[in-house]
Amino acid sequence: MTDGASSTKNIYITSENGVQMNISTSEHLDTLLKSQIDRVVTIPSNEHIIVPTEMELTSFKKETKAILIETSDDVFVITHAVRRGTVGSTTQIPIHKLSTKYVVISTEPAVLSFKSQIAVTAIEDNTTIAVTLKMMRHINLTIDGNIYQNNDVFNVTLNRLETYQIEHKTDLTGSIIESSKPIAAFSGNDCNRLENIGACDYLIEQLPPVNGLDTTYIVPPNSDDRYTKVLITAVNSTNLTYTINSTPRAVLMNEYISNGTTISSNQICVVQAENPVLVTAFGLHSKSSKLGDPSMTIVPGINQYLDYYKIVVPTGYDHNYVSIMIKHAAKDSFRINGSTTNKYPVKFESNVTVGNIKYYVRTLQVTDGELTASTVDGERFGLMVTGRKNQEAYGFSGNSALINKQGY
Repeated sequence: MTDGASSTKNIYITSENGVQMNISTSEHLDTLLKSQIDRVVTIPSNEHIIVPTEMELTSFKKETKAILIETSDDVFVITHAVRRGTVGSTTQIPIHKLSTKYVVISTEPAVLSFKSQIAVTAIEDNTTIAVTLKMMRHINLTIDGNIYQNNDVFNVTLNRLETYQIEHKTDLTGSIIESSKPIAAFSGNDCNRLENIGACDYLIEQLPPVNGLDTTYIVPPNSDDRYTKVLITAVNSTNLTYTINSTPRAVLMNEYISNGTTISSNQICVVQAENPVLVTAFGLHSKSSKLGDPSMTIVPGINQYLDYYKIVVPTGYDHNYVSIMIKHAAKDSFRINGSTTNKYPVKFESNVTVGNIKYYVRTLQVTDGELTASTVDGERFGLMVTGRKNQEAYGFSGNSALINKQGY
């Protein structure tokens, strides 16, 4: 999506055992641009690709700017757009996990020059897409000469690897994206400042489909005195409870309504809902230093946890952290790069109870580069990665889609 800074657009691909990778773009993309992206590569462990800035989307315009990555075995993919003073990252969701309905998450732009955004791409020809627009400040939106108000529906039809982006000067959280065939959907802000502190950062997340959401989440804190805004968004009406420091708060939420709370850098938030919800964590600027700025991360639910992750921790940050959420009984089986975690500084650790199960939450400071996280006994755990430096912060999660009984 547009990031307002003409950033360097990085893709990091990691493989457990080595893969053949084919990267392709639409046959209708500009020939010169296409030649800079399309390739076939053998990846022994990880691959770093820089995407031309011309692939950044233009709002309210059909374009052929999607990039398709196909590999001979499972890989983990993140995108990481960075320029001095702003950065945004997201985990990419594989095509077999995509679906036809999504709920949008963004933030209220702090100034008129900042925009909230929605972006979609089709993976099949003749895909019809309907976006029911929710506008927090009920500011009209004009697209192709047509005026759209709150709750109006915008329709567009896309062919394979075509893209479309919507931007607005108010928060679009709660907007609904529905399609005739599975699509990939993204949302966020081109740049935004939260809680009126610090500077702006690029916010982007690939959205998990609503049929892949969970009911129970553990939200770890950010380090470096960065508070975390926790946003809970309901898909259907639901009763839920969020608990901070053993203090529960019960809430009745209507469909597509969001409810937020804030935790400090030494608190955990546990969300338990009767029906599936989407939980998003926004890291805020540090309370005591210039470290950080806003970051946006979809939080994995406990039924989205995996037992193995292989990622690349981006370079160029003063501090990088990995947070894990694991059953307490299995905490000693956790490994980083095949070894125990003794050599990694512990920035936070605490226990929380979810139902009748005790979970262990720990944040470790790690170095940049390739990193594997696993358990020796196959126990699944949640993983969230963050990094920060002066006036910049990024974040991404290990997984944000439900797994099936085979673990996929």
